[in-house]
Amino acid sequence: MRLTSVRLSDLKRHASLDVELAPGLTVVRGPNEAGKSTIQRALEMGLFRRPTSTASDMDNVRPWSRPEAAPTIEIAFEEDGVKGRVVKVFAGARGTAHLELGGEVHTDPALVDQRLADLTGLPSEKFFRSTACIRHAELSDLDRDEGALRDRLHQSMSGADRGTWAARRKLQEAISRYRAEGAKNPGPVKQARDAIARLATDAASGEAALGALEHDRSGFAEARADREAIDARLSQAEADLEAAERAVAARDRLAKAEAEYTRYRRAAELREEIARAESAHPSPTALPVLRSGVEQLRSLEYEISEQRAELATQPDPSQWQATAVSSPAWQPALALPVLLAIGAVAALLAVGGTVGLGVAGLLGVFAVGSLLLVLRLRSRASRVRLQNEMRDTEIARRLRGRSDLEERLRIVERDRDTQLAALGMAELSAAETLLAAETEHVASIERLRAEYRGLLGDAPEEWEDVGQLRDRMAATADEARHVLAGMGPVGIDPDGHRQRADAAVRSVRAEHGHAIVAEAAARARVEANTVDAEEVAATIEQLDATRASLVSHERRLRIYESALGALDSAEQATMKKAARFLEQRMGADVSAITDGRYRRVRVDENELRFSVYSAERGDWVDVTTLSQGTIDQIYLAARLGLVRQVTQDRRPPLVFDDPFVTFDDDRARRAVELLKRIAHDHQVIYLTCSDRYDDVADKVVALPGPEARDVPEESVDTPINGPWVVPPSLPAPGLPPGSPPGRLPRVPVAASSAPTAPGVKSAPTEAPTLWGAEPTTS
Repeated sequence: MRLTSVRLSDLKRHASLDVELAPGLTVVRGPNEAGKSTIQRALEMGLFRRPTSTASDMDNVRPWSRPEAAPTIEIAFEEDGVKGRVVKVFAGARGTAHLELGGEVHTDPALVDQRLADLTGLPSEKFFRSTACIRHAELSDLDRDEGALRDRLHQSMSGADRGTWAARRKLQEAISRYRAEGAKNPGPVKQARDAIARLATDAASGEAALGALEHDRSGFAEARADREAIDARLSQAEADLEAAERAVAARDRLAKAEAEYTRYRRAAELREEIARAESAHPSPTALPVLRSGVEQLRSLEYEISEQRAELATQPDPSQWQATAVSSPAWQPALALPVLLAIGAVAALLAVGGTVGLGVAGLLGVFAVGSLLLVLRLRSRASRVRLQNEMRDTEIARRLRGRSDLEERLRIVERDRDTQLAALGMAELSAAETLLAAETEHVASIERLRAEYRGLLGDAPEEWEDVGQLRDRMAATADEARHVLAGMGPVGIDPDGHRQRADAAVRSVRAEHGHAIVAEAAARARVEANTVDAEEVAATIEQLDATRASLVSHERRLRIYESALGALDSAEQATMKKAARFLEQRMGADVSAITDGRYRRVRVDENELRFSVYSAERGDWVDVTTLSQGTIDQIYLAARLGLVRQVTQDRRPPLVFDDPFVTFDDDRARRAVELLKRIAHDHQVIYLTCSDRYDDVADKVVALPGPEARDVPEESVDTPINGPWVVPPSLPAPGLPPGSPPGRLPRVPVAASSAPTAPGVKSAPTEAPTLWGAEPTTS
């Protein structure tokens, strides 16, 4: 099978892409994010994925610009010179598939996938990834579909057309299911054995139950007769106890009536005493009013005594008048210094000269001395006058205070006399005596009332005539005496008869309870024994059938185990043969890639593990101990050997998504040359971002890189290759000397596009603009 072209629509970043492929080695080259892995994914989906798939990874292949669009993959191919075409539209449940090959046309997705599996020799997408399709760092990932891989190896060695791995797995599951011993999910064998044990126990217990049924029924009849006899005895004992209870109740009524009669009789006497006391109060005034008036008299009497004592402490006003001080007269003495001053002035004017001056000075001195004396007298007179004014003020204040005190005393004495007149008393002592007598009388009444309340409770005195209550209780007591007399011996000793009757009732009730329990137990035994002869017979028949089923299950288990043993033996033989064949095919490829460093390869047929012979160590080494690049190279040879072996006469295309990233240049070149040789039998599609394999390829398809850029908001209107501002301190390169620094000239470069292989349709891209460069053509 050779793919001639691939057309993608609405698949991830490819809105529309056509790729033509060479029959041999085609290298699809492009930078990162050019969509190379998308092409590889499209080949997987177009050849093996059902278009109605709703797997979660389908959301990742939808177009970025139109997520609602349905990805479409169209692959053109040739099979032994016959041209074919397959188209798949991945639209979930509405997905469609269309396959044309020669004259046959298929539109059923299941038939399309089956026909493609026949053409490629690869049964599934997982198997395709494990053998003919290799992604980044997946060279050593051979366990994607180990069962299918083993089946293909068996088929390639033995020629069988059935899946022995699936058959072996089904046999193992069947044996495990038959041998399951768990309590939750037991196998058929354990279920049969458990059923046999259970049925045998049920049959034995059923036969024993049939024998015990008759015995239980006779025991139930005897228990019922015993219970009926005890019922009659219990009825008589309860009647005797009821009569004794009535006698005890009558006796209690008699005692209660007598006690009530005594209580009501005393209450009637108390009511009469209270009535007599209420009519003989010592004071016509109520006790609270009398007590309040006496307390007010006491307070007024105390206030009178206090005011009289205060009044007695006040001095006599006549004494205050005798203590007045007379004020000295200073006005007559003022005439002396005036006269002396006049004389001095006259002597000075009349005599003149020294004598006149001396006489005037002497008279002036005497005038000043007499003036000072007059001033002292005036100061003393002022102090005496102030002292007398203060004394007069104090006398007036004390006189007013004494007058107020005497007025208050007269008011209090008037209030006292008014209160005594209201109480009808002449003095406080008589009021005190009356208060004491009234208090004692009221206290005696309250004592009588308290006794009355103690007898009748909180009921008011006028609630009912206690005399009627007394008579009623006397009648009740007489009635109880007559009842006891009519009951004969029971009425004479009610307590004794009740104790004896109660003891008899308890004894018979205990017997009655035991009889009821015995009857219920007998009834329960009869009801619990529900087995009958038909059920026992059916259980025995089911036991025989289950034993026959166990024999059948054990025979089938032995057949499964024999078949599994035969398959294991055949698998070991075929896997051993396949491993030897794989060692021969891998040895040549490993030697070609490693330039003869490793030539011999050993394959573990049980786990598909690989070892190589190391000339340095002189021994076999596991490939996992080598470098990652060498491991990838050995597993590349394993993949090539496996795909050539398991596909047999089929030749599916081999897809490589740049798996040589860990190879050095020499071994990468040798690996590609190996792919070049393999391309004579298998079409090889190699996806890479490097151009080092272009000269080996039969065809090179170059994919353009992504063009969109994240442009800042402030430069949205400025293209990416727009003006470039140079700092003013730097000279502008490419300008004549002395040119001012600043913006550089934009020199456009001719538009160009990456070389595109024939068959690849891509839109032309705008060439970038280089600053300070001459126009060139790429």
